[in-house]
Amino acid sequence: MNRRVVVSFEDNLIKVVFASSRRGKTVVQKTLIFNDEGFDSFLKTAKLPNLTVICHFKRFYSDIISAPPARAAYLKKIVEIEIRKCFPELSSFSFFYTVLKEKTVEEKGLRDVFYFAVENSELGDIIERFNRYGKAIKYIYPDILTLSKVIQASDELSPKTVLCIATSEIGKNLFLVKNGQLRFIRSTQSSGRDIHDLDVDNINMTISYCQQKLRLNPQQVILMNALKEEETGHLKTIVPVVTISYPSNILVSEETLQNFITPLSAVIFEQHLKNDNLLPQKYRMLYIQKRMAAYSTILVLLFSFIGLSCLLINLREISALKGNINLLRKDLTGIESIVSAYEKDSEKLQQLTPLINLINEARSIPDIQKTLVALKFLPMENTDIQSIQINNKKDSLQIQISGSITAKNFGEMHKIFQKIVSSFDQVPGMAVGSKNIDIKNSHFQIDIESKIL
Repeated sequence: MNRRVVVSFEDNLIKVVFASSRRGKTVVQKTLIFNDEGFDSFLKTAKLPNLTVICHFKRFYSDIISAPPARAAYLKKIVEIEIRKCFPELSSFSFFYTVLKEKTVEEKGLRDVFYFAVENSELGDIIERFNRYGKAIKYIYPDILTLSKVIQASDELSPKTVLCIATSEIGKNLFLVKNGQLRFIRSTQSSGRDIHDLDVDNINMTISYCQQKLRLNPQQVILMNALKEEETGHLKTIVPVVTISYPSNILVSEETLQNFITPLSAVIFEQHLKNDNLLPQKYRMLYIQKRMAAYSTILVLLFSFIGLSCLLINLREISALKGNINLLRKDLTGIESIVSAYEKDSEKLQQLTPLINLINEARSIPDIQKTLVALKFLPMENTDIQSIQINNKKDSLQIQISGSITAKNFGEMHKIFQKIVSSFDQVPGMAVGSKNIDIKNSHFQIDIESKIL
C-alpha cells in the first residue's frame, strides 16, 4: 500500500491529508486543518513520509510560447530561455511545461508549449519551513495544476474547452483547460467562497478574453469546490455553469471531497504529476544525498548484525579451538629441553667449522701427480712435445703444451692436431681452453684446465 501525505496551503488555512492507494482505489485515513501556528506545532511531532506540498503561489509566470520540435532535454532548455526573455527580472526559478497541439500549416513544425514558473525564493521559503523540523518535501505543485488533472481524467470534460473556478475565502482562481491541458490562468480577489455578481462579471470578462485573444471558446464553467449543482441556475454567465463530478475511485464522503479536493487530487493523480514537480534542483540533490547516506548507514548496521550473528553462531567452535590452543601450549614446554640441546650442539659445530673448511679446501686442490699420469698418451705419433708448463691455481691446474707435428701435407697436419685435442677432451677432469697451430712451421700450442683431484 502506497501511503501519501499531502499538505495544501489554502488562504490562511493549511490542510493535511493522509491517504493511500491500493488496486486503483484511494483510501483517506485522516484529514486535518491548521492555522499557521498550529501547523508548526504539528510539524514538530508528526511523521510525514512521501510528503507532497500544494500551494497557491502569490506570484507566478505562465504563458503559451511557440517552440521548434526537439527532444525533451533540449525543449526544456528552450522553454527556460524563452521564460528569461519574457521575464528578465527572474534570476532563479523552477518551472514545468506542457506541449500542446501543433500550430497552423504556415507555422508547420512549431508547437505550442504552455509553461508555469515560480521564483525559487518563494519555493525556498516553503521548503525551509519544513526543513526546520526535519521534514523533506518530495514534490511541490501549484493548486491549479492538481485541479486540472480532475478535468483531464473526466471522460465527459477532457475533450472540451472549459473554464474552471476554484473558490477560496479571499479570491477566485480561474483557469482554462482544453483537451485536459492548462491554457490560461487568472486570479481575482473576492470575499467569501460564494459566487457574487462581481465574480460573475470576472467570469464573463475572462470568457470574452479567451474568445478574442486566445481564440478559444469555453463550453462550460466548472465550479471545482464552490456550490452544489442546484445552486448554479441563478448565475448569469455567458456559458452554462456546472459543478465538477468528483472521481469515483476515492473512498471518502462528498463533503470531504469538496473541502479537500486540492490535496486529494494530488493523491489520486500522483503518477500524472511527477514530471511537473517544482522542487528546485539543489533540494532534489540534497535529498538524494541524504537518502544515500541513510541507506549506507542501514547497510553498515546490516553487515554489523550479520557479523555479530556469525560470531555468536561460531562461538562454540571458537571456544573449542581455544582449548586446543591451550593444550598445544602445554606440549610446547617439553620442546624447550630439545631446543636447548640443539643450541649446545650448534655451538660445538661452530667451533669445528674452521677445521672442516680447511680439510675440504685441502681435498679440493687438484693433484699434479694424477694429472701427469693422465698425460701418459703423450707424445703421440708424428708429434714432438717441446714443453709442458703447469701452473697451480686455487681450484685447478693450468697446463700449456707446446710442440710440432710432422706431416706430408696440410690435411694430414690438421688431422693429427685434432686427434691431439680430442685426446685431452677424453680425459675426465680436463678441458681444452685455447688451441692454435702455425701451418708454416707445424708448431702448435694447447692450453688445458685440469681439475683432477
